[in-house]
Amino acid sequence: MVNDRLQPRSDWSSAGRLAILSSVLFLSGIGSLIFETLWLRLSGLTFGNSIWSAALILSSFMAGMALGNAFAASSRIRRWRPLQLYAFLELLIAFLGCAIVFGLPLLGEWLRPLFQALWNYQSILLGLRFVLSFLLLLLPATAMGLTLPVLVEDSFLQSAEFGRAIGILYGVNTLGAVAGAVLGEAYLVEAFGLLGTALAAGAATSIAAATALLLARRDGAALPPARHPLPLRLRITYHPPWRLLFVSFVTGGILLCLEVVWFRFLRLYVALSSTAFSIMLAVVLVGIGLGGVVSGAMHSRLARSNLLLPILLLFAAILTLLCYEFFPAEIAQTSPNVFDIRSWPQIAMLSFALMFPVALISGIIFPLIVARVQTSVGDRMNSTGLTTLFNTSGAALGPLLTSFVLLPAVGFQWSLLLSAASYTLLAIFVSERGNWSFTRPLGIATSALLAAFILIVALFPYRRDQAHFAHASLPYVMDGRGNLIAQVIKKVEGTSDTWQLVRRDLFGEPYYCRLLTNGFSMSATLPRSQRYMRLFAYLPLALRPESEDVLLICYGCGVTADAFTRESRLKRIDIVDISKEVFDLAPFYSGPYSANPLRDPRVITFVQDGRFFLQGSPRQYDIITGEPPPPKVAGSVNLYTEEFFSLMNSRLKQGGIATFWLPVDQLKVSEAKAILRAFRNAFPNTSVWAGADEEWIMMGIKGPGRRVEEGEIRRLLSNPGTGADLRRMGIEVPEQLGALFLMDGEEIDRITGEIAPLTDFYPKRLSDAAWDESASHRFASTYMVASSAIQRFLDSAMINKIWPPTLNKPLQSYFIVRETRYFSRVQGSNALAELDLYLRHSRLRVPVLEILGSDEFRLSIAETVAHNSEMPPPETVPDLVAGALARRDFDDAIRLLESEKKLGALELNDLFILTYLYCVKGEVNKAEDLVASSSGLIKRDWFVDWLWGKLQAEFGFHPPP
Repeated sequence: MVNDRLQPRSDWSSAGRLAILSSVLFLSGIGSLIFETLWLRLSGLTFGNSIWSAALILSSFMAGMALGNAFAASSRIRRWRPLQLYAFLELLIAFLGCAIVFGLPLLGEWLRPLFQALWNYQSILLGLRFVLSFLLLLLPATAMGLTLPVLVEDSFLQSAEFGRAIGILYGVNTLGAVAGAVLGEAYLVEAFGLLGTALAAGAATSIAAATALLLARRDGAALPPARHPLPLRLRITYHPPWRLLFVSFVTGGILLCLEVVWFRFLRLYVALSSTAFSIMLAVVLVGIGLGGVVSGAMHSRLARSNLLLPILLLFAAILTLLCYEFFPAEIAQTSPNVFDIRSWPQIAMLSFALMFPVALISGIIFPLIVARVQTSVGDRMNSTGLTTLFNTSGAALGPLLTSFVLLPAVGFQWSLLLSAASYTLLAIFVSERGNWSFTRPLGIATSALLAAFILIVALFPYRRDQAHFAHASLPYVMDGRGNLIAQVIKKVEGTSDTWQLVRRDLFGEPYYCRLLTNGFSMSATLPRSQRYMRLFAYLPLALRPESEDVLLICYGCGVTADAFTRESRLKRIDIVDISKEVFDLAPFYSGPYSANPLRDPRVITFVQDGRFFLQGSPRQYDIITGEPPPPKVAGSVNLYTEEFFSLMNSRLKQGGIATFWLPVDQLKVSEAKAILRAFRNAFPNTSVWAGADEEWIMMGIKGPGRRVEEGEIRRLLSNPGTGADLRRMGIEVPEQLGALFLMDGEEIDRITGEIAPLTDFYPKRLSDAAWDESASHRFASTYMVASSAIQRFLDSAMINKIWPPTLNKPLQSYFIVRETRYFSRVQGSNALAELDLYLRHSRLRVPVLEILGSDEFRLSIAETVAHNSEMPPPETVPDLVAGALARRDFDDAIRLLESEKKLGALELNDLFILTYLYCVKGEVNKAEDLVASSSGLIKRDWFVDWLWGKLQAEFGFHPPP
């Protein structure tokens, strides 16, 4: 230990020194937070993003931090000056931080054979990932844990009051982390990618190191010849104040527990993108940082009494409950455009209201504890390291306890209550006799706060959580007029998310279900959604009929899985999902033709991160597909990158097929093109397919593929299981599969020539800006025009290699059906003209049902209800009419409409349909009589003029004067 401490020069005040060192720690905070987020993000890609993998990675980082704190708690600086040691640590962080960011992707490639060799030994593989992540993060995390304790040993701070210095330094360092969180997410990652962001973090850390070295040089602190190479010597000569250290441990655990609970709660109101997460994290850090600064600025007052710590803890307990109880839910506007950047100020407001007060108190408490520990320990570095060691250890345990125990067992509201109760019990534990003396003002305050907490708990609205769950489900259970249209049938608070299963009934029978993840609709069994989800399976099954092994990444509502189970030739169906709760909800889905695919003996489920599954599993598949979350949901972007698609390719057998979702209607055009470019780079043999919507399906074939025979495709539609399912989805003849084609790889090359692909290192190529619906429609509509679509199909080299030419002749009519259906949805149409087209020029059922607002699922329910009733209930008649027309039973449709007319329930649109049907059946006189008797209801407009003209020209109808 250096005994001859430097004395401050006369031109250096302790206040000025403190300001300079604060700026150094501010830069350090920026770099450290950016590095931490980059390490956790890239470690997740290497070691997995499941809840267990994320917990292991976070634990590894916290363990390294704690080790650094432990060194600081048990060592003395020798031979090196504190600023020189601090600079060395910052440079080490900068070097190792950048090395880890640059090296982690390569490490994942190198480790893949080892992961695959150990795949059948999951416990060993889990342990290996923990050891590797721990070793990888050990040195930089340890260095981070040492920086603050080492800096407080600066000789020129010896004249400064320790409590004031540690509070300000700790607070400013945390505020630097705020700047890092916001700067990295809002600008650096988008502008420079992950590698450039790492270099920026390294630059900030290096500037902090350089500033420290310049200060050391100005101080004249030249390093004397070192007889001992190590700057630290292990030496403990103090008796730890265990009571205060226990308080530090528990407060660290409670705050991180609350952070997990707060974030879970806010996700009922906020669709959690990466930017939203950064804002929420920044609010917590702002509170802690400002609390530290307040503690430092007011330390002389706060330190006058040892009785203040219990009061602050009681304040934290009370504010935990009050901020939740008075959470301003009314300012949270439910919007379908949840990723609109304009909602970020709203996220910040909600976060401040819920989290900031308690975070501020926590920021005040920590420096106060450090200062009190220092009175027992003596050495400033030891006291800072010791207190931080216990605080970090508690912070490491808090999220694990919350995620794996509290939230699944008691939910977020009771977790908040237990956290508040823990603050209160801790206040009682640390209190002294004077805290309960009514002769002292602080004693009265302590008793009053305890009484206030008991009163708040007694009056607490214990069913308030139901209102928050209801807010999350409100857009899906109520229509625009405030009518209840659905109900929540199951609610689960799991380890990583809150799940609500919403069911909509029709005519008293289950119609469809919707899976809500926190406050966001993740998947649904609506007939329109089922079409593209089932095509994820049926399209590759049609083009590779010999398939035996398939992999489904992300289970969703089980629609794609159900489609696979209907193909009897498949021998193995592997399904991977990151959440166990998604599989647990499978038995609760209901609706027409509903089944639980997990009961199929061929199905094997894996609770695992889909990306790590591709990296670690040695098995290869004929088909790989997925029902992933939308690209802009936090954590989902890496399921749409070039690296992920390359992993899919690597797990396919030769000739195998991968299909993946591209939601054009949820992306800016440039973003959709970036994903297309990424997929094309991974699959040279690429094509894109879609129905009459903007839910596109990217399809990649490993290798050239093979020509499929017409009989092989027809077998898929003639098979009782798959055929009936395809017809319900609107694929009624084999040619309609071909008419799903949009473009091949050559067209993708043309439209993405100047577009950079979405990659792991440039995730912000998917921005947080709102998508432009009109631009998306213009982009998609280009590929829906039948004349150009059929030409692209016939000219495609890929199509000519894999598609049977015998199915090409009648294709044009089906491309026309897709075109009319798409533009009808996007722009609107003359519904009766479209109905006439389908009825008289095709034999397709589903377009007829759709134009009349029905579908095969609605029709099934309506027919069941009508069959069980003496007379069809009036509400079922529109669907029954649609069903009659779909099977071209005009007489039955007329009978149903005439019965409505007798009851006086015939609406104007039904009147026009009945008039049209009379004419089609040759009963023009009935049509003229119907119109004449209803002349008071009919107002002449462009549609009426069109209809009268059509009926007159084609059937001899005489319109009324």
